[in-house]
Amino acid sequence: MTVAVFITSESDAACLIPWGIHFALADHTDLLIVCPRKSKGKRAWEKLELSANAGRSLYQSVFAELEKIDPRRVVMKDAIADGDESTDMDRVAIETRELVATAPEDAFVEEIDNLDVRLVLLPAFAPVKGSNETDIRWYQKVFRAAPCQVAVVKGNVPSITDGSRILVASEGETDSDQKLAVARSLQLAKAVVADKVSLVYVRPDDDEVAAEVAETHLNQLVKTNKDKSPEIVPRSILADSLFDGIRQIPESEFDVLLVGTRKEKVIRSLFLDWDLANEEADPAIVAVRAAVPLTVRVWGGMTQWIRSKVPQIDRERRVKLVDNLQLNSQFNFDFGALISLSTLIAALGLVRDSGAVVIGAMLVAPLMTPLVAMGFALVQGNLKLIRSALRSVAWGFAIALLIGASIGLMLRLLAPGLEISNEMANRGSPNFLDLVVALASGVAAAYAMGRPNLISALPGVAIAAALVPPIATSGLALTMGDLALAGGASLLFFTNIVAIVLGTAITFWSVGISTRISEGRPAQIWPRYWLIGFVILSILLTLEMWNFNPLATP
Repeated sequence: MTVAVFITSESDAACLIPWGIHFALADHTDLLIVCPRKSKGKRAWEKLELSANAGRSLYQSVFAELEKIDPRRVVMKDAIADGDESTDMDRVAIETRELVATAPEDAFVEEIDNLDVRLVLLPAFAPVKGSNETDIRWYQKVFRAAPCQVAVVKGNVPSITDGSRILVASEGETDSDQKLAVARSLQLAKAVVADKVSLVYVRPDDDEVAAEVAETHLNQLVKTNKDKSPEIVPRSILADSLFDGIRQIPESEFDVLLVGTRKEKVIRSLFLDWDLANEEADPAIVAVRAAVPLTVRVWGGMTQWIRSKVPQIDRERRVKLVDNLQLNSQFNFDFGALISLSTLIAALGLVRDSGAVVIGAMLVAPLMTPLVAMGFALVQGNLKLIRSALRSVAWGFAIALLIGASIGLMLRLLAPGLEISNEMANRGSPNFLDLVVALASGVAAAYAMGRPNLISALPGVAIAAALVPPIATSGLALTMGDLALAGGASLLFFTNIVAIVLGTAITFWSVGISTRISEGRPAQIWPRYWLIGFVILSILLTLEMWNFNPLATP
């Protein structure tokens, strides 16, 4: 296990190295000091020596800071390797290395697991909004991407000889962050001989029982750590935000403020927007972020690998795509006219048992665009777009079913002996292969819409999707009294919708469309639940198709 500091400026050395030693003492681990150097060559780890880097002020500041540390607390690994020092469990073993790479911050994140790093220390930073800015700073990248625990620190380390008071603040953001903050405070309390550890739980005053709820969460945190010394003094505060709650506590009551958070907005407030009354006695501030769970890391790695293989949509094309989907997924006169004409053509083709006419109806149908828009909206987290697309699909289904039933009634009056045609019967026995075809159609439609050179493939996709003919079949079968056929055709239509939306969502995610980011994390979580719902729906529809037509299912 190792605690690591990644130093890019001289000022960082004076802050991060002492804190790194304290965290290493608290964790009983080694300390790795990494200094980056950009180079277009291959990635390499090099030994950091003052004699070889005398002209570089960054490296000079690192070794100058190391010379200030009491030798009874630290020992250099190089000295142990040369036989000048012996391994001492009471001292922190320090290793200094230079990381040479094109993007050292990215290379460092990739090497964290190989280095067995448990905690990375970063300096206070100003978060950059969004996730794709080219000017995003290295420490923000590490804060977001590092799989291990991360601590952002500001201020001087409390002296070991003096009793210190640690204030732990929590707002219940995540269970892992809360527990990590308390655990870290107890570890630091042992390392700096703290007199007191105060635990403050902040909750908005949004309910008449808000105080009781805060006390309940607070007691749970204390109970989890009650067998660990030193003693924790609990306190709950009702405030609109964590920052507002902390400001209610006088700075004179604590020397170290420790917060468990992964919100970059909280970090900005703590490190940049907090004007303390006594600047000469500023408390030290530590914001800790829990390690990224293995499942999230595996998902992130898979996402990165897929997007590295699939050509991504550039910003200009994305703007045109969004504009096209928003415009053409709205229900208006043009949409209503096309769905009506498409259903009329499809119904007549089904009755005449003419496959060519039915194919023509598929080309006229406008339903594919709102379904593609739904898939895009789910991935992007665009609630307005998904509402518009759902409205169009619902109205389109209602109009097509009504026209299909009306034509069926008219034909029953004009031709009483009209029977179910083969084209109609073929749409009354859906099976698993129909779901696969619809899924592939959704993938093809989304990919073609995202590539201007593939627009010619859309008519073929429309034919494969076959959305309007099942609705027309259902309407015709209802008037002919064949409820089984009407149910089977409706099942086929809804199967196509679910599979197409899933296929488009998968495609847009693969080409780089993501949920909009706010404060370093997705601004909306509802899209993932919708996607899970669509997956569950596809499974249920598959089971229903097996019950409806078991012999047709492979």
